[in-house]
Amino acid sequence: MKVKKWLYFATQADEANLDGADDATCFPADSLVSISPTANNRVTMYFKAIGNNDPVGAYDNVVLETVVGDAFEVANELVRFINGHPHSDGFITIADDTVVQDPGDAAISAVYAHPSITGVNAINATTIFSTGNSSYQSFSQPMQVGAASVQPGDSATLALNTHYRFATGSALGYRIPLSAQGKAGDWISVLYTARINNGAAHTFTTLDTNYLMGSTIRVTPGSGARSGFVDVSTTNDNILTITGLDDGDGGIGTRLMFRNMSGEANGWAVECVVEGEDDNNAATADTLFS
Repeated sequence: MKVKKWLYFATQADEANLDGADDATCFPADSLVSISPTANNRVTMYFKAIGNNDPVGAYDNVVLETVVGDAFEVANELVRFINGHPHSDGFITIADDTVVQDPGDAAISAVYAHPSITGVNAINATTIFSTGNSSYQSFSQPMQVGAASVQPGDSATLALNTHYRFATGSALGYRIPLSAQGKAGDWISVLYTARINNGAAHTFTTLDTNYLMGSTIRVTPGSGARSGFVDVSTTNDNILTITGLDDGDGGIGTRLMFRNMSGEANGWAVECVVEGEDDNNAATADTLFS
């Protein structure tokens, strides 16, 4: 029988504190989809989500602290290590910060797959499972949410489990409530029925430290200088900005779907699709996570 490889990560110094998926997780090696730098001293490994949260499509990820400038060396070694490591039991430790063993508090050494890995910054694993009958709606499913709510005023906090239609093009800012104030499965959706004015920014700020890493803004392609692209959120990205642009971003049909993936801090994932305006031939300028 073929042995399935599993990749282990732990981010607690004391083994006694390993009490959740954000502390220690094994990902199947064949769920790894990408390795990329997310800062000059961080490399992020993206995995297909543990929970079957297919509506959002956000990836689970592990953020590794590294020596500055060693992203290539780390990525190259991780690929070699995973593919070539002896795996009689299928268990491969990629990064384990644990230095105190429980029980007994014996001192042990941290284990890293490459000397340029210096620690685990964060493990972001979704463990909430959903089904097609979930109250959460996505762009791949009809929005069965009844009548849309009126667009609120500037600086408002958007209400949970509410669908909005936005028809005001002037600059506005909105807040997404703390993940922990709700529960896993809570959602907020927004559909634009009018274009955003040229140069006007619409911002959506989560009151958490950041959106769930791997959240996406997808800009649809047009003609001329307008090409499609995807911006993916990283650590400390708590603001999503859509800036209206003549013949560019912020057109009718732009839509956002927010989903509380965990009911815990930094649990909001967002999927945003930005449509073009008018001639749809101007390059994206200021639509991004920050």
